[in-house]
Amino acid sequence: MEGITDETKKTMKKILADIQDGTFAKEFLLDMSEAGGQVHFQAMRKLHAEHPSEKIGAEIRKLYSWNNESDKLINN
Repeated sequence: MEGITDETKKTMKKILADIQDGTFAKEFLLDMSEAGGQVHFQAMRKLHAEHPSEKIGAEIRKLYSWNNESDKLINN
């Protein structure tokens, strides 16, 4: 497993700078506004929903008893 690289540190510093100078808040509020239409937010949700961990998570959640089926493998 790789550690934190110089590129990771550079990216984290850029994100912190965007938070500190208000860039992040401005972009977020614009995206969430009626004019922005949540384009960036919706794109990120779609991207993350397609991640392999989400597909596996959906299969695991089907196993739990809260789905109201008595033959579940995991009863809590």
